Amino acid sequence: MTKTDFIKRIQKRLSDKGIKISRNDLKAEISSLGFDLKALSEENVNTITQLLLEKHQNTELTISEPEEIAVNPSEEHHAEATNSTAITNQQKEQLISVQAQSMGIELTLEEITDISQTVSDSFTDFVSAVETINSLIKDYAQNKFDSIEQQIDASNNNLRDYINKRTNSLQRKSVEGAMSTKEVLEQKSSTLKSFSKSLSAAFKAQ
Repeated sequence: MTKTDFIKRIQKRLSDKGIKISRNDLKAEISSLGFDLKALSEENVNTITQLLLEKHQNTELTISEPEEIAVNPSEEHHAEATNSTAITNQQKEQLISVQAQSMGIELTLEEITDISQTVSDSFTDFVSAVETINSLIKDYAQNKFDSIEQQIDASNNNLRDYINKRTNSLQRKSVEGAMSTKEVLEQKSSTLKSFSKSLSAAFKAQ
């Protein structure tokens, strides 16, 4: 089977989904996804088709007038009969990036790599691969949100403890200040009383 046959099959599958694209544009799109046109395989057909469908949904796929598509029915039947779809690490990362964007989740390159390492290298079909990746992205996002929430809770607790300590310190100092002032006033009052008695006694003696 020639490599042109794979391209025709991908072109026909896109056409069945209502996406008309010329062969030259299709080749350019496949290359932009990181696939080698000279090394396409059975396993690549579903992967490339799904990636281009996702790209079309995001209005990023270049559409032009296509040539007539002729695919040998026996070749298409053989592809559909395949019971296992293998995907490379690069394809995993591309899928993770596309699916995360479709869910409104922003991932760094490092996060995408981390998730891709937990993805199997083969699936029974492409749909199961996408479903598995979606589940992993949601789990990763959930863990990330949980971690951020714990950090916020810890920060709030630290702030609350700090405010409580400072409030208690101010209250203690206020009480100590009031008691000290009271003692000074009592001492002054006692001194004034003693002075008043002495002064009164002095006047009586005269």
